[in-house]
Amino acid sequence: MHPSPTPPPRQPLPRVPPGSVLGAVAVLLVVTLVSIAQAPGPLLPPAAQHALGAVGQKVRSAGGTALQSVLPSPRPAAKAPAVDTATINASSQALRDIPSGYLATYVVAAKQCPRLTWQVLAGIGKVETNHGRSQAPGVHSGLNSAGCCAGPMQFNLTNGPPSTWDAFGRGDVYDPADAIPAAARKLCANGLAGPPPPRDACPQVHGPFALHQALLRYNNACWYVHEVVTIAQRYTSPASSTGTPGTSTGKPTAGRAAASHDPFVLALVHNPRITTTTSHGCDPAPDLASGWLDLRVQSILAAVADHYKVRISCLHTGHSKYVKGTTRVSNHTVWRAVDLDQVDDQPVSPTSPAARDLTGWLDGLQGPLRPDEVGSPFPIGHQPFFTDDGHQAHVHIGYSALQ
Repeated sequence: MHPSPTPPPRQPLPRVPPGSVLGAVAVLLVVTLVSIAQAPGPLLPPAAQHALGAVGQKVRSAGGTALQSVLPSPRPAAKAPAVDTATINASSQALRDIPSGYLATYVVAAKQCPRLTWQVLAGIGKVETNHGRSQAPGVHSGLNSAGCCAGPMQFNLTNGPPSTWDAFGRGDVYDPADAIPAAARKLCANGLAGPPPPRDACPQVHGPFALHQALLRYNNACWYVHEVVTIAQRYTSPASSTGTPGTSTGKPTAGRAAASHDPFVLALVHNPRITTTTSHGCDPAPDLASGWLDLRVQSILAAVADHYKVRISCLHTGHSKYVKGTTRVSNHTVWRAVDLDQVDDQPVSPTSPAARDLTGWLDGLQGPLRPDEVGSPFPIGHQPFFTDDGHQAHVHIGYSALQ
């Protein structure tokens, strides 16, 4: 007969602000739950222990300071074994951009699903949170600004029941070692494990029908599918791939860039709701056709055109290198910005209802599409919006470098 184990020390009761009856009740409830969970012996059956863990996760994700001081910190998940980068068909861009722990986890997790590549998982991780580097709400704690999703792979915790995380997740949604395999299970269940669909929901995007279907169920927009598929291609070693036209990973050479053959870019060029004009030295038409635009600029143009008819007045060519009156390099210079001088056939001005409506629509965007800077004639009053004399006749949409 083994001696009884020494009980672990009890967690001290946190201080609760005076008058916070609800907070006190919540703390006492959590202390009770933690005491049960930490007590020696199987006081709860496995199913109940799993449910208790889920309660702890949901309370922790709510971000309450007092409650988080009671709950034990999540136990770090086991790291994926190191991978031999010479054998995983990784491009030099992938090796530079993806943290080694994330890379190993992507590679191991993808093996759960025979038709899933680690590059697609990495594409999702890049678009959603820049492989966990983002400091946006919901990445490391709490929920995102939309109030639904969390973790490096941005799983929905509030839909359902069951929520997307409850359906595919195991462990801690904020831990990439748990979140990345959950994303692999979701992609497999949502299209990659079964027969391909009879038609392609995103014909303007390279890749198989089944992959498009699985990615649409992750985020229901073809611009999102295009971003993930393109990044996945850029993360793939050229020696192991036939390549995807229009997705070069280099930098444009001097002079006018050749037109891209990427069907998503071609769809933008031929979209009747997107037109171009030359003004103030800018020549946006060849820039749009080149495929060199940042993927987020391509995506915002596609999304805007679903709601508005717009005219592009400037992208890259002809724009000054620096932001006017500063020595800061303009996002136009590095292909990360677009200027629109007409919305629904109305010239942009302080009295344009269509331009004001577009600016308000931009303010409602969340996640990867939300711009980092929006200049317009309208004093919105909060970041990333601004107005000045130089932005009375166009709406400027720009994105910062991903750090």
